[in-house]
Amino acid sequence: MEILVAIGIFGLVSVFLYYALSARVPLSDDAIQRRLETISYKSSEPHSIRLHGDEAENLSERIARFFLGEKDVMPARYVGLIRLLHQAGYRGERALRSFWGKRILLCILLGFGGILIAFMSNASTQDVIMLGVVGAVIGYILPYATIRRKAQVRVLEMRETLPDTLDLIVVCVEAGMGIDAALVRVGKEQSEQGLAIGEELMLASQEMQAGAMRKEALSRLADRIGIDELRSLITFLTQTEELGGSIARSLRVYAETMREKRSHRAEEAARKAVIKLIFPLVFFILPAIFILILGPAALNIIKTLSAPLQ
Repeated sequence: MEILVAIGIFGLVSVFLYYALSARVPLSDDAIQRRLETISYKSSEPHSIRLHGDEAENLSERIARFFLGEKDVMPARYVGLIRLLHQAGYRGERALRSFWGKRILLCILLGFGGILIAFMSNASTQDVIMLGVVGAVIGYILPYATIRRKAQVRVLEMRETLPDTLDLIVVCVEAGMGIDAALVRVGKEQSEQGLAIGEELMLASQEMQAGAMRKEALSRLADRIGIDELRSLITFLTQTEELGGSIARSLRVYAETMREKRSHRAEEAARKAVIKLIFPLVFFILPAIFILILGPAALNIIKTLSAPLQ
């Protein structure tokens, strides 16, 4: 029993320390405040998204290189993990090495931490091994859980801002810009506001400026961020361009459709909230109400029945 309590305390402390000390990206900052800061200060340098930093290799990358080898290119089986890291806002080969380095480091530290706690508790050999394994498993799972959480929040933000992005592209196209110039302009504007969709559009624009076809660059964009609406939009734009239709009108219609879908998702979430409230209502709120209402009456009844007869 004591070893189970020690495992529980060790796990809770490890999770708390990891989330308290891990770096967090501002995924849901106030868009209005970011826009005001952008208006108040404009950088004179050309805006671009860099995939690789110029700084020296950090500790996590050195650890990953030591355990996983000296190859500059990570194995192809990490494609899904690279996509998840990109969705969370960590791009490039170095992000994958840094992730694996942190994962290995946490496994080692939390594993030895569990063993140390077991020795301090004078536990048996079996319990020492159990605590070490639990610590290593926690250290292995925590980085992936954190990245997955950030990726979900960031993808949700991009999905919610995509209709507004399409409206801005429509305005640029109707003002006389080509679709490529409109993507560059909107991507730069929203990237300066700190929006994730703007950064992704900037990456796609840089690919097109490097010589990639628009369809290929946008298809890779849709594959990276994993938004089905964007894949449908690319197909829609391609068909419109091949048939000779108005791109601005098509984008406006598609933006209205996406806005309706967003409204339907909000209504669906509101309906689900009623069901989700049943459990806290039954297990927490109703017992407290019953105690407040029936408690005094029950105490009076008990006091009356326990009083001696005169």
